[in-house]
Amino acid sequence: MAEFNTGDTVTITGEPMNGSTGKIEVFDEERGKYLVRVNDLAQHYYSADELEPYNG
Repeated sequence: MAEFNTGDTVTITGEPMNGSTGKIEVFDEERGKYLVRVNDLAQHYYSADELEPYNG
């Protein structure tokens, strides 16, 4: 079950892009990972344990 929702802002704690802030685009149920867009050119898949809610 998804821990984050589409549109949520998150802080990335996994590689690549550790420490960056991005938005959840979609949850891929097959992979069990979230597609997080950091900017117009960068997006990556992360598991829930590689993400934290954005605080600020």
